[in-house]
Amino acid sequence: MRLFITTLSLLSVIAFGHALAGYGTSILGNEINTQYVIYGLTFGFICAGLALFLWYRHRKDFFDYEDESKNENENMNS
Repeated sequence: MRLFITTLSLLSVIAFGHALAGYGTSILGNEINTQYVIYGLTFGFICAGLALFLWYRHRKDFFDYEDESKNENENMNS
């Protein structure tokens, strides 16, 4: 699950960069490529929202191993 959430986060950054590339064509003197901007923003927000939703739903899995290591250390010391 961690790898999937990381991949979604990376894809959202790439999609937002795609939207910026569509908008950045105006700096070079061309028209703004609205198709790039719309697809980039849409896909970026979908991936970011899904990554945040999945992270929120599975956040106990991410931090569970830290609690186990603390319990093992406490058991060894006593």
